Amino acid sequence: MKVYPRERGLHPLQQAFHEKGTVQCGYCTPGMIMTAKSFLDHHPDPTKEEVKEAIFGNLCRCTGYEKIVEAILSVKQP
Repeated sequence: MKVYPRERGLHPLQQAFHEKGTVQCGYCTPGMIMTAKSFLDHHPDPTKEEVKEAIFGNLCRCTGYEKIVEAILSVKQP
């Protein structure tokens, strides 16, 4: 994973999670973002179902996953 210096701001996935309102308690966020980053590196244009399958092992009790899936789908990988 590419590390962004503080002066560059948030990684696009972090920004998407923030904008879509996926961060509530914050417990699952690091795992979701790491899973999403790895997944998008290998699947740059996934379907909604593929994203749901990719994050299946990450538990979130706050958001119900829809906003998380939306955030991941909103990030385009190079």
